[in-house]
Amino acid sequence: MAHVLILNSHCTGCRMCEFACSAFHEDAYRPSAARIFMEVNPTTADMKGQTCLQMGCAKCQEVCPHDAISAQHITLKPKGRFRGREKLDLANDVSVLMVDEDLCTNCGECYAVCPTGVIRPHPDRGKAVKCDLCGGVPQCIAFCQNPYVLAVDLRLDKVDREGPRS
Repeated sequence: MAHVLILNSHCTGCRMCEFACSAFHEDAYRPSAARIFMEVNPTTADMKGQTCLQMGCAKCQEVCPHDAISAQHITLKPKGRFRGREKLDLANDVSVLMVDEDLCTNCGECYAVCPTGVIRPHPDRGKAVKCDLCGGVPQCIAFCQNPYVLAVDLRLDKVDREGPRS
């Protein structure tokens, strides 16, 4: 399963990941339209990053009544490193969940089942948006100034071991 990992204990809360994500997807620095987001506890200053677990969860895909969320294959160029989890090799044929905005009716079924709350309506278009790993080069990781905050996890999940669902 390929998804962005966040080591919250090293995050400073700069939110550069949100800016990079929105710039890539929206051609504007607009964190409200980012596909990754940081929650900051104002009392303790603790950071909690929220990212899509992609094929490791796929609840959004399962409940979508319009088949607007599907698994797509991408070639991933992972960056970032955590102790014992260096991600330096090119990963071929990785599956990520993508939203087809033409099929999405904004029914909200996917929002209700997402355990991390990262699939949500676009602030203007009223269609579901979520992380798609930026087509293989996650901008959140590329622009994070701390190489120990964000990384791509490439562990195999059940879907990768057993093959795609029919």
